[in-house]
Amino acid sequence: MAGDIHPNLLALLSALFIAAARMLYQSALGRISPDAVTVLVNFVSVLFASAFYRMGAGADRWPLQGLLWFALVGFIGSFSGRYLSFVSQRLVGAARTSIVIQSMLVWSTLLAVLFLGERLTAPVAAGSLLILAGGVALVSERGGERRGIPWLHYLVPLAAAFTFALTFLIRRWGLAWIPSSALGMGVANGTSLVLMTAVLSLPGGRSVRRWDRRGTGVAVLGGMCNAFSAFCFWSAIQYGEVVQVVPINRLSVLFVIALSWMYFRKEEAVTWRVAAGGASSVAGAVLIAAGR
Repeated sequence: MAGDIHPNLLALLSALFIAAARMLYQSALGRISPDAVTVLVNFVSVLFASAFYRMGAGADRWPLQGLLWFALVGFIGSFSGRYLSFVSQRLVGAARTSIVIQSMLVWSTLLAVLFLGERLTAPVAAGSLLILAGGVALVSERGGERRGIPWLHYLVPLAAAFTFALTFLIRRWGLAWIPSSALGMGVANGTSLVLMTAVLSLPGGRSVRRWDRRGTGVAVLGGMCNAFSAFCFWSAIQYGEVVQVVPINRLSVLFVIALSWMYFRKEEAVTWRVAAGGASSVAGAVLIAAGR
């Protein structure tokens, strides 16, 4: 099914879907908690993964090693990373979160070189520097423009970026054992859903407060967009190369910045510095993809 589509196009489609999902998350987070959004998104993703599997994206064998790698993706990325990204959106905003998370390109490049044997060419190195420059432009805004956001808050999206980058490596290992993007997506999100439910059920743990109807509906729509994005990206990782599909997928920042300005202009101060940081990050991503 997805194998007939070029991995780079799958990565771009994933970027389009995830940009829409993030805007829906931002709207939902104004009505329900990050805990509730995380549970809903993972639940919807598991349902869609099951549908994709039945539509032909399955596998003949399920070796335990592959299942364990997929479950680890769920713990590191779908559970820890996604929750950190939701918290980050509340702390620093959707546009800034998206740009700081661009640093996952640096982490993923290093991991690909160290563990997948990929070469760090001059264009890839230059692209990584552009991404770092974009992050500097973001966090070096003048005090009045920054809305008083503490510097420590930027550690949250940075940590999310590293966890996501680590999952790219783990996905490749899991797909080597079980070549099914749908199964990997389902196991990863199912693991995240079980973990999140267990944490919320612990004595003294936080409960999923108020299930606002509109907020829940928006979160479910975000989960649907996320499910399509996840399947496209899992497939891109399966059939493509990390150093190419990851940067293309990160072009979602263009759509996030545009949508942030259109729908959250009163909450999201998308200044020229934020736009410049985004442009630098995107330029770095393009350079990495074109110069491998």
